[in-house]
Amino acid sequence: MRRLIALVCRFAARLLFRRVEVADRDRLPRGRPVVLVANHFNGFVDPLVIGAVLGRLPRFVAKAALLSVPLTGFWLRRVGVVFVQRRQDGPTKGNDHAFVECHRALAANDTVAIFPEGTTHDRPRLDPIRTGAARIALGARADGVAGVVVVPVGLTFPDKSALRSSALVQFGEPIEVDEIDEVAPDAGDTDHAAVAELTARIDHGLRSVSLDFADLGSALAMEQAAAVALSAPGRRPPTLEARYDLARSLGRAPSEAQTRVAGALGRYLTLLSGLHLTDTDVVSPTSPRRLLRSAFGIAVLVVLLGGVVAATIVVNAIPAALVAAVSTFVRTPVTKGTVRVLVGLVAFPAAWVTAAIVAADDVGAGLLVVLLAAIGALAAVWLVERAITLTVMLLRWQAQLERARSIELALPARGEVIDAVRAAVPSGELAATAGSRTVTADDGGEAS
Repeated sequence: MRRLIALVCRFAARLLFRRVEVADRDRLPRGRPVVLVANHFNGFVDPLVIGAVLGRLPRFVAKAALLSVPLTGFWLRRVGVVFVQRRQDGPTKGNDHAFVECHRALAANDTVAIFPEGTTHDRPRLDPIRTGAARIALGARADGVAGVVVVPVGLTFPDKSALRSSALVQFGEPIEVDEIDEVAPDAGDTDHAAVAELTARIDHGLRSVSLDFADLGSALAMEQAAAVALSAPGRRPPTLEARYDLARSLGRAPSEAQTRVAGALGRYLTLLSGLHLTDTDVVSPTSPRRLLRSAFGIAVLVVLLGGVVAATIVVNAIPAALVAAVSTFVRTPVTKGTVRVLVGLVAFPAAWVTAAIVAADDVGAGLLVVLLAAIGALAAVWLVERAITLTVMLLRWQAQLERARSIELALPARGEVIDAVRAAVPSGELAATAGSRTVTADDGGEAS
């Protein structure tokens, strides 16, 4: 059941995101008891992305308040979710059973996943880390589970409001519970010093792979400056991992250095706006060859998938319109993704099943209709997305031809941004970030 749900998560992630980058996946041990700790910046989208990346749903720890949502509690229990009572929601005496469930899962070399902030939010930094993850890991060890490891996972979403954006999943350095010198071998979840030490290490590990800025303006400025510094003619666009690693390095720089970076970036972006250009126009202008290659790719997709899209467009248009319409009424970015996922998980399968009932005479034919409708939904997304990309490329190419001299005027201001970034971070750190890193993509396209 949990592997099947993970496949659903993967399919939903392909519809929701243009690209999902996964960095340092090899840091996740196999065949061992793992406590996965992740930031919680995007509501229900966070567990969906984790399930899609892992390929098997872990035993998520979730707030007991979800049990009051109609049908939700039943289905979440079916997929192995462990419910805990948060202090702000009421007495926590009943959590002992939840901890026992987690210990049993770890004893079976399963993975327990928890969001230790305890809530989801839109802030560009972690909320204070709760002690639950440390208590689960130490409690399991005290119950005789050997080799417990805590793995931080950073989830980063460049644009939570967009219907099709990108996501970055970064695995941090594993924390071997048995190898922490400050934690006694017999320490359990009631040892306050041991819990505090492990919680501090979880906090440090999670911050190393998560956004950690004082405010949204600083986060956006440092990320955009990093993207400028890492982009160069003839070089592939920087990965999300490289961009956010450098952005975090800039965020740790002295405030004077950050001010210089932000100032240089502001001047450069103001100049680009006045010249009606983008940084891509300056550093990587569109070429006729790229246009032809993109047009050829769309033509091939139309030939291969056009029939499926045409045959299923009516079936998929209604749920797609419903998801888009509902999300427009949600103002909070952190809630938009949750609403899209929940509405989509109901609307699309309902439309496919309805089409199967209407068009098919038996179960086998009905399953085929459902499968074709699902493929048609993905194919439609790919075709529309690539058509939009080609249109934008054509418009940018025209702008670049008309403003060739303007591009030259922007180069000195761009150089000032790069110089400010280089002065703000150690040269070795910048070189390591700009170098090639092991990143896999679960979907095609460039990072946004």
